[in-house]
Amino acid sequence: MQEIISLFTRKYGLTRSEVIVEIEKVFSGILSRRYGCEVMAVLQHDLQLVVVAYNGAGGTVQQRVIELNNIRGWNTIRRHLEKTLLKASVLKQTRQYKYYEQELRWGEITAIDAEKNYHVELEVIPGKTVTAVCPLNRVGLHERSSGNFSIGEKRAFHVRRVDPVFLNGTPRLKVVVDRVSKTLVEGLLKEQLGYDAENMAIRCTRRFVGQKSFVVTSRRIPKPAIIAVTRELNEHMQVRIDGNL
Repeated sequence: MQEIISLFTRKYGLTRSEVIVEIEKVFSGILSRRYGCEVMAVLQHDLQLVVVAYNGAGGTVQQRVIELNNIRGWNTIRRHLEKTLLKASVLKQTRQYKYYEQELRWGEITAIDAEKNYHVELEVIPGKTVTAVCPLNRVGLHERSSGNFSIGEKRAFHVRRVDPVFLNGTPRLKVVVDRVSKTLVEGLLKEQLGYDAENMAIRCTRRFVGQKSFVVTSRRIPKPAIIAVTRELNEHMQVRIDGNL
């Protein structure tokens, strides 16, 4: 059992405790349905699996230990367990990735599907590459036919949503990014300013994608930073200073 747990922790990116919980849950659920009564499966400290059935009769509850040798359908149990572990892994990933929603990430456009949605390779979590989707309606009209927004190009994206989804019955992590958010303008300006951005407020109040963004800041932004952002987004920017921001 120790080898099986170690295999699952490596394969699904779960901790030892998380794998043990899922093993106990799957065995308890399957055997409860199979025996028609409540069955509790517990991995003891020595990692021996103990399975106990609880039957109510005459107002009393009787316990019966089920010998592992009497359990049939191990392949079915294993398939169900691996599906459950994959789901737990995706849910764990989702919780980790959701922390980075609304942030700026640079990614490479790797494909355009039949619906004209863009597929982008990026690192939401540093060091971990995922493929995100940028829906066609989340890209400005001025960029859809631009050579600067085609396969192989590296562009800035706003991490819009991270959700678990089922693809043909299999759980998967879905990351959605966009190029139209006001937050993308703010993120790019902060990236250009570096540590200086920590001492100032930056807010994009309105954005007409491909035309003009309206930004309010608490301090002056250097012109080179503004130029760099306007070039990346291919749109003009109007910046107003408000010391009360």
